[in-house]
Amino acid sequence: MSVNHDDETPLWFGVLGPVRVWRRGVPVDLGPRQQRLILGLLLVNAGQPVGVGEILEVVWGRQPPQSAVNVVHRYVGALRRLFEPGLAARSAGRWLRGDAGGYRMQVHPDDLDLLRLRALAARARSAEGAGR
Repeated sequence: MSVNHDDETPLWFGVLGPVRVWRRGVPVDLGPRQQRLILGLLLVNAGQPVGVGEILEVVWGRQPPQSAVNVVHRYVGALRRLFEPGLAARSAGRWLRGDAGGYRMQVHPDDLDLLRLRALAARARSAEGAGR
């Protein structure tokens, strides 16, 4: 497991298998299924914005309840508090940030198994292309 070297609360994220988060090597309870779905979607798209419409479709399908947007905001707030317990309300946060019309996870490649796998695969392709 890697840690964030620039933060006092190191987290490590996993999406290869069940969605998981560890703080200092201890598993974090990620809450209800819908909240875990939102986190998984944000992590699979790490560094890229994910619109609220896409989140609604992943969590509820084509017919979300009327309260769905408010529920998404509530779950995102809960995830922010899980990642950064001392974060002030409506603050940007280190990992989970609001983006035009949605949200974005800012995760260092060493702190997410999927990004680490992608980096290793790219290195392998490069080495193979160089004849190594």
